[in-house]
Amino acid sequence: MNILITEIINQAIYFALFVGICVVGYHFLLKWELNLPQKKNNTGERFASQTKPIIGGTIFFISILIAYIYCTIKGISDGTLPSYTLLICCILAFAMGYIDDVKNFSPLFKLVFQILCAVIFIVNDTHIKTSDNIFLNYSLTIFWVVGLMNSINMLDNMDGITASISTIIFIGLATLSDGFNTEIILAVTASLIAFLIWNWHPAKMYMGDNGSQLLGVLLAYFSITYVWNSNDTILGFNYSQLIFICLMFIMPLIDTTTVAINRFLGGRSPFVGDRYHTTHCLVYIGLTIPQTVILLDCINAIGCAAAVYFINYSGGKLTHPEAIILASFFCVVFIIAYITNLIIRKKNNLLYKHG
Repeated sequence: MNILITEIINQAIYFALFVGICVVGYHFLLKWELNLPQKKNNTGERFASQTKPIIGGTIFFISILIAYIYCTIKGISDGTLPSYTLLICCILAFAMGYIDDVKNFSPLFKLVFQILCAVIFIVNDTHIKTSDNIFLNYSLTIFWVVGLMNSINMLDNMDGITASISTIIFIGLATLSDGFNTEIILAVTASLIAFLIWNWHPAKMYMGDNGSQLLGVLLAYFSITYVWNSNDTILGFNYSQLIFICLMFIMPLIDTTTVAINRFLGGRSPFVGDRYHTTHCLVYIGLTIPQTVILLDCINAIGCAAAVYFINYSGGKLTHPEAIILASFFCVVFIIAYITNLIIRKKNNLLYKHG
């Protein structure tokens, strides 16, 4: 018991130090704002045409580097070292996002790097193992990594939404993680909390694609490790893990799916931004931006807490009644979000433009 209390205190101090370091880092970076890369709202996804520094991802990345240095030093003394697979993919994701922020390349450019990250995961045996079919597992891994990186990027359409949702998910993952992974998750979570001080509405900075792509690859890696592979027994296909994933990432998945479907129905590319995400639609029906973010945060927190509970206390297995109840929660939220999105798009004549 004393060992557990000591470990909790150490983790709390570690986390607090990272929050402090990140707050100071953002403060000084903003002082050099004019010399930093700026991001103008030219995708049409935010309400105002505004130019802000895209430095959120920079501190995320620095936090990860510091965490890896700390884990390496700690590992040398303990005789173990952290896995550097994730660090390699973080470098790729951050670099790709940063280049895209500056040069604004096509979606194909990002897709190549996203697939490369997924392949690196697979080669290093960090892939989804929810089926006894290895080809299905590999395909699902690539689909999940690419899909989640794009989903987190698409969710970054309103002040505070991506950072707060990601913070909730990382907190859930921290309760499932162990060893060096916990240190890295805590470092990223600390940088997100510090970032929210300046990213909450009205935002003074954005995270940029360098931040959203970096968060996407981190979330993909840890969700594969602790959620997709939370059940070691593979018999055909583990539907329980799919439900856990849907709950933990309920808002990113629902937003991406509803927007993609309705853009397609309107004859538009799913990759071209607009102001009709779930977040925007809630503002159109009367909520303020902070109210919208808090509402979606609460929904995601409920889903995340449910997933963590059943993974921790039920061995990652669901009974049929439990699966039905949890799946129903996801479906109800999806239907409400989809219908809301559909109604707003119909009002603006954005549907059924084919032919």
